[in-house]
Amino acid sequence: MHQKYMEVLEGNSLAKSLFERYSANARNWRFEISVSERSDSFFDAIVSNPNEVWQLKIDSIYKPNPLIIGTKIDVDPIKFSNDKNAFSFGYRKLDPIRLRKALDNREVSDSENKALDSLLASLITSVEPEVPRPNNSYAYGPFIFGQSSLTSVDKHQKNISEKLANRLREKLRSLYSGYG
Repeated sequence: MHQKYMEVLEGNSLAKSLFERYSANARNWRFEISVSERSDSFFDAIVSNPNEVWQLKIDSIYKPNPLIIGTKIDVDPIKFSNDKNAFSFGYRKLDPIRLRKALDNREVSDSENKALDSLLASLITSVEPEVPRPNNSYAYGPFIFGQSSLTSVDKHQKNISEKLANRLREKLRSLYSGYG
């Protein structure tokens, strides 16, 4: 059954809510982004874990601080579960000594560059996601960029996508008087 009331969060409130959920269980998260089906040039994102799914609307992925709004949706998380071959989204602690050694070889030949890529990939894939703590170094991701729409799973999701787009458009108009 689909929820009647849709609590929409944005900016820091949304980030805090998702981080609290991630902190409760850092395993098996997924973060997927795609271009919106609509011609509004926004981006759609699905953030999911084994227990819940969040649908987001992002104004741009090309700026450091995009406007993001989102809501928890009533969709089976299995529809967005991880491919067994892919590693899940999360914060992975990096060993500064191993990382420094890898980065000290920046000016390298093609074969050494492939070895560096392999080393960096192994640094990230060999570490389980965890909750980040102060004074440590982390890599986070992956963000999976897809070509197909993430919001076409069902009619309900398309409706939510439309509501989020309208809300984001209103937010942009309130921030920028010249916005269409």
